[in-house]
Amino acid sequence: MRTALRYTLAVVALVGTATASVVTATAASAATAAASSTSGACVATKTIPSAFGGWKVKLVNSADSGASAKLLDEKGHVVSTVDQSRTVDSANGLRITGVLSAKPVFGQRSEGGSTPWKSTAFPVLSADCTQSGKLVRTLRLDSRTTAQTFKVSASHYQARVYQSGKLVRFIDAHGRAGAALFGSRTLVLNPDGTTVTWAGAKTAANPRLGRYKLANGAIVKLVKREGVYGAQLTTGHGTFPVEYSKGRPSVQQDDVTLVVLGVDGTLSGYVYGKAQKPPVYLGA
Repeated sequence: MRTALRYTLAVVALVGTATASVVTATAASAATAAASSTSGACVATKTIPSAFGGWKVKLVNSADSGASAKLLDEKGHVVSTVDQSRTVDSANGLRITGVLSAKPVFGQRSEGGSTPWKSTAFPVLSADCTQSGKLVRTLRLDSRTTAQTFKVSASHYQARVYQSGKLVRFIDAHGRAGAALFGSRTLVLNPDGTTVTWAGAKTAANPRLGRYKLANGAIVKLVKREGVYGAQLTTGHGTFPVEYSKGRPSVQQDDVTLVVLGVDGTLSGYVYGKAQKPPVYLGA
């Protein structure tokens, strides 16, 4: 098995399922607040008291969709939401400043006019869950989807995917490839900044565990441990270790084969030089 081939690829930039251009890539709180954070999933949450007595506000900071806040009544029902689609709700005294920034701030008040806003910082994400660096490229994936790529360092790139102007996915590639699955499309970002993207050629979510065959005959074994999906790729170069998609998609690749595993078990495969087809289930 030639492990080095994982990052020595002929990277193909695609729009739709057809090949576009080929590029050679080298080596891919308040005291009463309840807080929790899952850095692997790049999501952090915190619940704080509302300015309205007896109500609460759930703050969510997500690398994939930015900051959001839900106003909950005493029964836990959602009264109002502010997020990247609507950052201010004047009627309910809610707002978010810097909704897509590294340090968004939530503001609330129980009255309008000149009443001051009470500010609360959203829970902070880890460095690998926060866009940073210099914008180096914008890719148009289809008529309504673009991806911005940022260089953090020589072997660390990040990307943000937007659909119709809204942030829908975040990718971090630091020493290893990162990926995002959204709709029918898959996007892989290598740690040298190169990308591979394709449409289709994937299973539905939560597929059966067992072996799947790709378009070139390579085999992917889908497993599950403690509620987390894992995939093991076998090609002509040998069998790779199992990669688990804990919180974020995992990527396995050699010189011609590329497999992305989503956190919901979705398998997306791409084979260079072949007509792309969804992985075929072979059995347990």
